[in-house]
Amino acid sequence: MPARKPPARKRAAPLEKYREKRNFTKTPEPSAKVARGQGNSFVVQEHHARSLHYDFRLEMDGVLVSWAVPKGIPEDTAAKRLAVHVEDHPLDYGGFEGVIPEGNYGAGRVSIWDKGTWEPIGKDWKKQYASGKLKFVLRGSNLKGAYLLARMKDDTNWLMRKLDDKDIPVRPDVKLDRETPDFISPQLARPVPNVPIGEGWLHELKFDGYRLIAVRKKSSMKLFTRSGLDWTDKFSGIAKRLAAISKKDFVMDGEAVVFDGKGRSSFGGLQSALQAGDQEHIEFVAFDLLHLDGENLRDLPLSMRVERLKKLVPEESGAVRRSKVWPSSSGKELFKQACKTGLEGIISKSASGRYHEGSRKDWVKSKCRARQEFVVCGYTPPKGSLPAFGALVLASCEHGKMVPRGKVGTGFTEASRRKLLKLFQTIPTTEVPFRTKEPGVKWIKPQLVAEIEFAEITRDGSIRQGSFVGMREDKEAKDVQLDPLQITSTKRGKINVAGIPITHPERLVYPDDGISKLEVTKYYERVGPMMLPFVKDRPLSVLRAPDGISGSSFFQKSFSNFLPEHVLQQDLEDGSTVFSIRTLKGLVSLAQFGVIEFHLWGAKLPAPEKPDLLVWDLDPDPDVPWKEVLGGAFLTRDCLAGLGLETEVKTSGGKGLHIVLKTKRTLEWDEAKEFTKAVANIVAEHNPQRFITTASKSKRKGKIFIDWLRNGRGATCVAPWSLRARPGASVSMPLNWEDLSEATAAGFTIREPSSIPSEWKRIKPQTITKAMLRNVGL
Repeated sequence: MPARKPPARKRAAPLEKYREKRNFTKTPEPSAKVARGQGNSFVVQEHHARSLHYDFRLEMDGVLVSWAVPKGIPEDTAAKRLAVHVEDHPLDYGGFEGVIPEGNYGAGRVSIWDKGTWEPIGKDWKKQYASGKLKFVLRGSNLKGAYLLARMKDDTNWLMRKLDDKDIPVRPDVKLDRETPDFISPQLARPVPNVPIGEGWLHELKFDGYRLIAVRKKSSMKLFTRSGLDWTDKFSGIAKRLAAISKKDFVMDGEAVVFDGKGRSSFGGLQSALQAGDQEHIEFVAFDLLHLDGENLRDLPLSMRVERLKKLVPEESGAVRRSKVWPSSSGKELFKQACKTGLEGIISKSASGRYHEGSRKDWVKSKCRARQEFVVCGYTPPKGSLPAFGALVLASCEHGKMVPRGKVGTGFTEASRRKLLKLFQTIPTTEVPFRTKEPGVKWIKPQLVAEIEFAEITRDGSIRQGSFVGMREDKEAKDVQLDPLQITSTKRGKINVAGIPITHPERLVYPDDGISKLEVTKYYERVGPMMLPFVKDRPLSVLRAPDGISGSSFFQKSFSNFLPEHVLQQDLEDGSTVFSIRTLKGLVSLAQFGVIEFHLWGAKLPAPEKPDLLVWDLDPDPDVPWKEVLGGAFLTRDCLAGLGLETEVKTSGGKGLHIVLKTKRTLEWDEAKEFTKAVANIVAEHNPQRFITTASKSKRKGKIFIDWLRNGRGATCVAPWSLRARPGASVSMPLNWEDLSEATAAGFTIREPSSIPSEWKRIKPQTITKAMLRNVGL
C-alpha cells in the first residue's frame, strides 16, 4: 500500500502554544492577541538564539504562520532549505525587534531582515496548504519572486525553495503595488561562454554608452547613473526630450549613446559630444519600463513590461528610441552579425523574468571582444617622445582590495594624455595599493575608472595588448571586478578546458558573485601546475556542489558508480577505498564533476601509512581580532623553528591560517599526531587565555583553536590553492612568511593572481628526530 500522507495540521486555540511558551512579565515580545481582518504581510527576522537562524512568517487569518529556517531564506533556484514549522505568532510580532532575555524561550537578539507582502499562487491555495504544499509570491526589499513550501514526512519539517519567475502566473487584472517613482538600481548582466539558446529568451544589441535610469516625478525629470549619481545636467538634451513623451510619472531603464556614420554606438563619440556640449547628437535608447503612473511594474514579466514601454516609446529610431528586441531563435545569428559589424555584443534576457534590482542572475551578455573597466592606481613616467605619462597602472577591486591587472599605454591622443595627467596630479598618494616591479610609478588615489579593450587576461591576471577606450565617470572603483569571461564563443558543441569537455559551463557555482562553472574549471586549469606537486598521488576527499554553493553539497572520499576521467581509485590494505589524481586533466575532470574543494591526506601513495605533511590549523572564534591570528601563526612558526624545523604558511580560505611542515617519512601516524598535539600544547601554554587545543566549541569563545587533529590517518586538510564553497569564492592561498603580515582577514579569491611563494619551492622535507620528540615531551 502507498504510504499515507501526514494528516493536515490541526490547530489548537489561536496562539495557545505561543502563549504557553512565554512569560510576558519577563520577555518584551508582543502578547498573544489575534488580529481581525485579512492581511497579506510577511516578515523575515534574524534571530541570534542558541544558533543563528531566520524566522519566516506569513500573515494568515489574523496570525503569523511561522517557520524557522536555519540556513536562511533561499535566494537562488538551486537552493533547498529546511524550514521547521513552529507555533503561530501574533501579528504584532511582525514589527518586533529587540533582545529576548536569557532564561526565556528563544533568548537572543531579534532583528527584521526583510518585510513586505505575499500573495498565494492558485485559487485553492488553502486546500493545498492544508495538504502540505504552498506556492506563493514574495514582494519585499530583499526577497522577491515565487517560492514553495512543501511538508516533508515529519509534520514539522518543510522544504523551502525559490521557484523560477516563469512559475509566477500573471493575471490580466493583476493588482500592482503603488509607489512613488524614484531611482532604481539597474539590473545587470553577467558574461556567458555561449549565446543562450532555447525558448524564453529575448535578445537585444549591447550598446556602448552610459547606462541611465530616467525618473519622471510630477513635472521633474531626472537622469541617474547606475550608481545613483544625478547626471540630469550632463544629459540635459535627453532629459528635455524624455519629459515630453508623457505627462505620467515613469521610471525608464536605458542608455545614452552617440551613433557613428555606420549606425554603431560609439563611446568615444559620446565622450566627444559631452566635452563639446553637443546635446543634439546624444540619443536615448530605452529598453525597460520599471514604473508607470504610480505603479511598480518590476514584478511583471519582461515581455509585459516591453509591451507597456512600446506605448510610451513606439519607435525604434529617433532621439528617444526603443531598443529593438529579437526572439529567442535569433540569438546566435544576431550575435554573429553584431561581431561582424564591430559592435560590443548582445544582451539576452528571460522573457518571463521580473526586474531584479542590482542582480546579475537573470540577464546575460555575449561579448564580441574583451573589454571592461579597471581602476587607475597610478602611471609611469613618459618614454621617448610620449607626453605626460607612459602607461596607466591598472587594478580591479576584489573583496575590498586592489588586485594588479597590468598596464595600458596605447589608445591615447596627445591631448587626452595631458588632460588625464592634470586630473591625476590632483589626487596623488603615498600609499601603495600593491607590489609591482614597475619602476618609477606615480601612485594616485584608486578612485578613477577607465575602460580598456585588450586581447586576453594572462595566467598572472594581467591584461595583454590593452588599449585605452575612455574614462568611466559613471562607475565607482569599489564596483570594478574582473569579468569572469572575456569573450563569447560562436562555436557549437561543448567547451573544453585542459582537454576535458565542460557540461553546463554557464551554471552559476557562486550565484552572488556571478562565478560560473566554466570560471571554476578554468581557475583549476590556471593553478593546476602549481597545485599538482602538492596534490598528486595523495588520497583525496572532495566537496561537491553540483548545483552551486546555494544548492546541496557533500563530501566524497570514493566513487561507487561513476569514476570521472583521469581519476585513479584503489583499495588500501585495510579495505578502505581512496582516489587520487596524477595530472592536470584529473584536476579539471573533478571540477567538471562538480568538485569545488580539494582536501588531501598527509601521506602519499603508495605509502599511505607514512605521513609526510603535517598541519596546524589556527581556527579563531569570530570575535578574535585578525592580528591575534597572525600572532598565533608566528608563534607556532617560532616554536617549530626552535626545534630546528622550517615551516610554510597558507590561508585556510576561511577565517584561519594553516602552518605546514614537510617531513620525511620516518614517523607512523600515531607518532606524528602526538607530535603535532604536543607542539600545539606548547604554543597554547604561552597564552592560555587566547589559545585552546581541545575541540569543544563551548570552550572556544574568544579563543584560537590550534587544530592538530588533521594529522591522523584518513584526516584531511584543504589543499593549497583550493577554492572554498563560500560566498566570494575564497582560496586557500600559500604565502611567504614575510608576506603574511600584509594579508587581511578577507583573504584571497578566485580572481586574484596566483604564484608559488619562494619558500614553498625552497623548503624540503625534514626529519623529526628523536631529540625533537623528547624536547616536546614525547
